[in-house]
Amino acid sequence: MNEIGFFRHRIQFSLIPIVIHAFGKILLVCLTLFGSQLFSQPLAEGHSKFLGNIIGGSIPANFDSYWNQVIPENSGKWVSVEIGRDMYEWGGLDAAYNYAIDRDFQYKHHTLIWGQQQPWRWLQTLDSLEQAEEVEEWIRLVGERYPEMDFVDVVNEPLPNHAPPQYKDALGGDGETGWDWVIWCFEKARQYCSDTTKLLLNEYNLLNSNYNTDQIIGIIHLLKERGLIDGIGIQGHYTELRNVQVSTINNNLDKLAATGLPIYISEFEVDLADDNAQLQEYQRIFPVLWEHPGVKGVTLWGYIQYQMWKPNGYLVRADGTERPALQWLREYLSGTDVKESPELIPVDYALYQNCPNPFNPITSISFDLPVKSNIRFVFYNVLGEVVKEIAKGEYEVGHHEIILDAVSLATGVYFYKIEAGGFVGVKKLAIVK
Repeated sequence: MNEIGFFRHRIQFSLIPIVIHAFGKILLVCLTLFGSQLFSQPLAEGHSKFLGNIIGGSIPANFDSYWNQVIPENSGKWVSVEIGRDMYEWGGLDAAYNYAIDRDFQYKHHTLIWGQQQPWRWLQTLDSLEQAEEVEEWIRLVGERYPEMDFVDVVNEPLPNHAPPQYKDALGGDGETGWDWVIWCFEKARQYCSDTTKLLLNEYNLLNSNYNTDQIIGIIHLLKERGLIDGIGIQGHYTELRNVQVSTINNNLDKLAATGLPIYISEFEVDLADDNAQLQEYQRIFPVLWEHPGVKGVTLWGYIQYQMWKPNGYLVRADGTERPALQWLREYLSGTDVKESPELIPVDYALYQNCPNPFNPITSISFDLPVKSNIRFVFYNVLGEVVKEIAKGEYEVGHHEIILDAVSLATGVYFYKIEAGGFVGVKKLAIVK
């Protein structure tokens, strides 16, 4: 090797560490900025439940690396669409809907009727008849424009101290049932939405409040009687779940599941700035929601820093890196398949004590059937007189929960009895008004 060749070889060899070092820095930058893109499938891929999030305007490039269900944020609310009477802006809503449909993700519209973020400025200038016509037109337009939506929050936050609409009297007000306006909304949604769209009632402060849960079950019962409801939406903002015992969350989930309707956690986040504190709360709360057999999906309310309703609820930092809670969530979901196994078949007939007891006016009663059975389920007073037939007919094998509405009955001690095959079970309960 001549002298020139020797030095050229030394120079080339000496560049190798520099190139490696430079490549390492580039790789580190890529991992920081685009690490989320390395996970090419949603976190809940392969699960029987979805894990979704909001699309609130522009669509994040990494959305389908994490989530497999879409809900529009503010762009789905009436005031965001009908910006003036008969003046519509569908762009944001179209984008979220089309993104979900193109990827075969489940899509939920949020929301048709809500006492907040509604076009009240011009709506309040109309008389009651015109208000009802405008509400019906809004429901019809959404149903016609988005025929493939999987779910729709028909009414959001209807409880009296929450956010019923100012125009509820135009829709029937409280009426004979106490909730005529809610029933009216669901009737219109059933009329105009596709047969494949599930109609949901969405509410907050249910997981932390037995009282609110009992109230919403009363509305659910009215809607079920009329075949107007297909599922229950439960908000799960951290303001509701902070310092709430897991047993309280489970108890309210059990009561709602006893209606026989699927539950969807509709708005979940843990709004904590400290990474470790957020992680610990995810580890405490999320498994309770995800593993409950009545819950069929969980939707988070945002995940990107500076793009959150609750500013510290984000899971992905502005630079693209993940907070520990999101890293844990991926690991947790990769190992929970076994926890979603089918429920065990009961080995014997059983009738359980109602919950709550005493109650007013709603309680849930559960029973087990080891084989498909014809049952008769009655409610009677201390004189042995049947005052209500709770259920009758053929029921499948398994664990069953039903709702007893005693709104028309007086305070007192009563009994309920089930006859199934050769089994007879009797329990005592009390109504306190």
